[in-house]
Amino acid sequence: MGTISLTAEELQGRHLLDETGRDIGEISDLYVDDDGRPHWLLVDTGFFPGFFSVIPVTDVIVTDNGLEVHYAMEKLTGAPNAMKGRDYAAHREGRLYDYYGLEAPESVGDATHHGEADKVLLPPSVLCRFTTLSCENKPVEFDAE
Repeated sequence: MGTISLTAEELQGRHLLDETGRDIGEISDLYVDDDGRPHWLLVDTGFFPGFFSVIPVTDVIVTDNGLEVHYAMEKLTGAPNAMKGRDYAAHREGRLYDYYGLEAPESVGDATHHGEADKVLLPPSVLCRFTTLSCENKPVEFDAE
């Protein structure tokens, strides 16, 4: 496990690779908190035109090849997605946490597992889209496995 420090601005536009090095797609947008800390990536995989795959930023690792996620591209065919230009549906947030096996804050009642508020990714409904809202963009550190 390593700690990396990337801002939303540094992540946006970069390509994400799967665990075999295949190009998954471009990070087109992100959900960030008030401090500019990215929580979720919106990746244009090209699988479903008009939709982004929603990927937790904690699943991203930095390798010699670039930014990678620890699962195969095929996992994204069933991944939760968001329509371009629209926010992620709040009533589907539990599905995000369950799909990726993450603990959710208590506010996401339909998630299977809940964790301490300061140790979990916030749901998209309480975050802002980086490209459409003015959010402060500070470098942040997060643990990536």
